[in-house]
Amino acid sequence: MRIHHAVIVAIVAAVTIACSSSSSPKTPDAATADAFSSTCGKPGDTGNDQGVGKFCASLSDCSGNMTATLCSSLGDPTTHFCTHTCAGSGSAGQCGTDASCECSGNQCGCTPNSCLGSGSAN
Repeated sequence: MRIHHAVIVAIVAAVTIACSSSSSPKTPDAATADAFSSTCGKPGDTGNDQGVGKFCASLSDCSGNMTATLCSSLGDPTTHFCTHTCAGSGSAGQCGTDASCECSGNQCGCTPNSCLGSGSAN
């Protein structure tokens, strides 16, 4: 089943809103003008057993990444991790190891626990 592009954007936006923190992103080092800045997800992150949390700079970076085929940067350009939709908070196991289903309204997506600051299991 194919999900309409607008629905995907809304879901990714919900995931990234859910994992946004009140702290400001790190400022890139002046010596490296093109340094990468992200509030969640960094180069080298490999993701979990479902691919949730793998680093992505664009949607194509999540292509073929197990079930996590959406890049969070689609909804929030300050986050860079692969994700997928989920059924709602409290449904254990649907996001894999060290990831949780986070919702904003009725839009839910898998978020690495390291981005939540709680470290809680799904």
